[in-house]
Amino acid sequence: MKRASQKEMEAAVASFKSSGLTQREFCLQENIKPPTCSYWYRKVGAECPTSTLGFTEVTAPVQSGGLEVVYPNGVTVRGIHDLSLLQLLVNL
Repeated sequence: MKRASQKEMEAAVASFKSSGLTQREFCLQENIKPPTCSYWYRKVGAECPTSTLGFTEVTAPVQSGGLEVVYPNGVTVRGIHDLSLLQLLVNL
């Protein structure tokens, strides 16, 4: 296989980003060596942000009753939602 030009690899990276495939799947499909693809993705990919970057909201499926501390003497403190309070209770 001949060495690809920068323009060809930029086009390959753009195609990979829009393909929805894993890098391995894309490389097999396009007959590109994975290290070559990784190199060009790092080199070119940083210049072209995609819409998949950013934050995603994560929500808990079940309401939590909080954390609990159980001391060796059997005393249990439940419903702790503040981590600083939890730290104080653990250090008692």
